[in-house]
Amino acid sequence: MTSNLKPKCLVQEKRSGLLELEFYGYAVYYNRQKNIQTFGQTDNCFFFHRSCAKPLQASLIWDYNTKEFFKLTDEEIAVCCASHTGEKVHTDLVKSVLNKAGLGENDLLCPPIAPLSESEQKRIKTYSKLHNNCSGKHALMLAICRQNNWDTKTYLEKDHPLQKAVYNQIKELCEAQYNMPYTPDGCGAPNWATSLEDLAKGFLSLFCNDRYKTIQTAFMKNPYISGGTGRLDTQIMQMNKKLAAKVGAGGLCYVVNTETQEVLGFKITDANMRARSIAVIETLIKIGWIDKNSIEKCLLNNSLNKTVTTETGEIVGSYFLDSAYQSWISQMFGTSLQYSCQ
Repeated sequence: MTSNLKPKCLVQEKRSGLLELEFYGYAVYYNRQKNIQTFGQTDNCFFFHRSCAKPLQASLIWDYNTKEFFKLTDEEIAVCCASHTGEKVHTDLVKSVLNKAGLGENDLLCPPIAPLSESEQKRIKTYSKLHNNCSGKHALMLAICRQNNWDTKTYLEKDHPLQKAVYNQIKELCEAQYNMPYTPDGCGAPNWATSLEDLAKGFLSLFCNDRYKTIQTAFMKNPYISGGTGRLDTQIMQMNKKLAAKVGAGGLCYVVNTETQEVLGFKITDANMRARSIAVIETLIKIGWIDKNSIEKCLLNNSLNKTVTTETGEIVGSYFLDSAYQSWISQMFGTSLQYSCQ
């Protein structure tokens, strides 16, 4: 079956006045009135959720009353939703979740990899499974298995009771009326695919429904735990406490405005992280979800660095949003500029 996928240019880069680079992808908008719009023709094709799935996966704790069962703190729940940077605060929280479930680091089936934090990479000599950015997700999966007396040795198999429960949870949240495609994620856990539009529905279902208040509170009140130093989603939530943001591999980022109950999803097709950050942050500024006066230097350096420089530091160009995409933003969010950021 041939798809009609047609990504559009979101970000461009000019060097000394000439167009040098273009970054293509999709932007998806969804709101509580079930209005859905896209920039770029997605043809309702499937894309794997990658780490954007983590808060959706973690929402199982509501079904099993896991927070109360293990007396999990909000910080512990946040790290279970995180693509964390492997800093000590993150690894300590992952160990705490495992300890409460009577488990240890060796029970994790994610591989030991270098932490995302460059400072941690320099500080430590040996990387453990705890440093894996997905270790919090794995710790919670193991805890739910222990709570339900499910096998903890095979929890990554897609036919395991835990993963069947995750599949059904994501299917319900995303309102997916089809069998979701499967792949092993980078950490080995099952990862499912929906359309970009249905993933937007999943984020609205999770972050704008009182049923999942536990996840909402833990995730949004602990943005540093939910990501870490220099992470795009962390910085977005630090600038506006009413936003929930989650990045995923493959060029993904989803942002929920919990006050207005709207979702914006982004997919950069070549997964360029700089282009993704610029597309997301610049869009949020233009529509008023982020106050440009609250932009701190660290954000300019990490996620909104639009300058093109030589190796000597001379500025020779810049990145900017494509004009057609800016027109789409204006049409979609003409009245959104009145939103305040608190």
